[in-house]
Amino acid sequence: MLDSLERTERPHVQSAGSDNPRPMWIAQFWRPETGIFLGVWLVLLIGGRERLFRDPGTFWHTVVGERILTTGEFLDHDPFSYTFGGQPWTPYEWLGECAMALIHRVDGFDSLLLAATVGIAALFTWAAHRLLRAGLHWSLTVLVIVLLFAASTSHLHVRPHLFTIAFLGITFARLVDFEAGRINLRRLAWLIPLFIVWTNIHGGMLGGLGTMGLAWLGWCGWRVLGLHTPLKSRRSILDLAVLIVVCGLTAFVNPYGVELPRTWYAIMHMPHLPEIIQEHAPLNPTRPDGVMVLGFGLVYLVALLGVMPGKWRVTWLLPLVWLALACMRIRHAPLFAITATLALADLLPYTRWAAWLARPGSDLFRFPAAKSSPRWNWRPALLPFALVGLAFGLQAAQAPVPVLGHGWARLDPEIWPVELLPELRRQAEAKPGAPIFNEYEFGGFLIYYTPELRVYLDDRCEVYGDQWLHEYVVAENDPGPYVEACQKRYGRFDLALTHTGSGYDSYFNRSAEWSVLERTPTATLYRRADRYAEETR
Repeated sequence: MLDSLERTERPHVQSAGSDNPRPMWIAQFWRPETGIFLGVWLVLLIGGRERLFRDPGTFWHTVVGERILTTGEFLDHDPFSYTFGGQPWTPYEWLGECAMALIHRVDGFDSLLLAATVGIAALFTWAAHRLLRAGLHWSLTVLVIVLLFAASTSHLHVRPHLFTIAFLGITFARLVDFEAGRINLRRLAWLIPLFIVWTNIHGGMLGGLGTMGLAWLGWCGWRVLGLHTPLKSRRSILDLAVLIVVCGLTAFVNPYGVELPRTWYAIMHMPHLPEIIQEHAPLNPTRPDGVMVLGFGLVYLVALLGVMPGKWRVTWLLPLVWLALACMRIRHAPLFAITATLALADLLPYTRWAAWLARPGSDLFRFPAAKSSPRWNWRPALLPFALVGLAFGLQAAQAPVPVLGHGWARLDPEIWPVELLPELRRQAEAKPGAPIFNEYEFGGFLIYYTPELRVYLDDRCEVYGDQWLHEYVVAENDPGPYVEACQKRYGRFDLALTHTGSGYDSYFNRSAEWSVLERTPTATLYRRADRYAEETR
């Protein structure tokens, strides 16, 4: 949607790849990008009303942002757990968390869902616009966007990581345009303010910085080999190197100084993290998300093999690096998908496949015509803007309208202990500040819904440390000694929240010291039996 507002390169009414001319008034307000945005947005709103809220970080990210906004102070210690409470902690995603809190103030999870789906749909539509501008027919463009969506969907969650997907896409597109000669180094320098914002939202800015560094190295190598490169002189090589260094120094432009990049470093060097958090695990080719990533990777490799001799560019190879990283950690899958889509938009006109698609009698591909005088084309964005504005208005008024209005977003009861909330709140109000033993995934949920309770742990791995979390995971096979040692070290707790059927659940269920307060197929809430006996005398 965003790029529909860009200057159009071809003034004719019929869009690239259209089968039939459309009436002028329709063409002014509807382009393929319009339909792609609305399609992606509605699919995300309907299919993602639960799926986009499957990451426990969504809960505590919002709480952290709200605390910063309410107090006007940056957190520098852990305020949530009783195991590491008061210990130094750097909320390295503070700006993204503040953005989430501001959005959450409008209408809770409904507004977060709306913002996330609009952002994702806008990003995917921008990628589609570049494919259409390259000459690809709208039907094939839709297929590529489906591949982009499929390879990304398992890691699209309401959290600051979404900004990294978008910002890496912007960074990569600028590199592609620089290599193609569409922009100069001065316009590439606009990445500096982007990186300043990115630094304070998510540590993924290191991925953007690494992508820039690889592009620079590739262009230097291309120059040595006598191949096409945008670095025409030693001065341009030095200027780009300085730009990359400046972008790297933005890592220190934050309220926490060196502590913020130090936190990134600590997380990156946690050897047990892939065993603890699924999204940090290697790609599994037997899982649907792994199959979709590898499928898109195969499509991209086939496209690369079709590049005509002498037309190769460095940036077209960079998505392969992200594909390798996605195989190492599946959380990088959306980053591979967005870079591959943007690279496809640039390389397709230089492939044998484009020549075959543009054969006589076929309109699946049209080689871009010479650029004409640019003009603004804002009308195709009117309908998307109107619908998004309507959804925002309905949520601000808390009008219970399906899909667009209040009450649409919800938490999956098969993942989150929503049915236990009344009892959890009752316990939290009865004894504020009480510690509760909880399993890893439920920490953020408790931080959000029962802030009076102090959690045992959550998914802020930088707080608890790699080894500590590893011991927690291993102990599930025989939790008795671990739980007893935990109480000796951190003090006794009288509440426990477990996954029903887990190793920890079996321990509390067998123990005579604990009684079940409430059990659901998803989770079980326990209370110490001796405390219960004292209260009921």
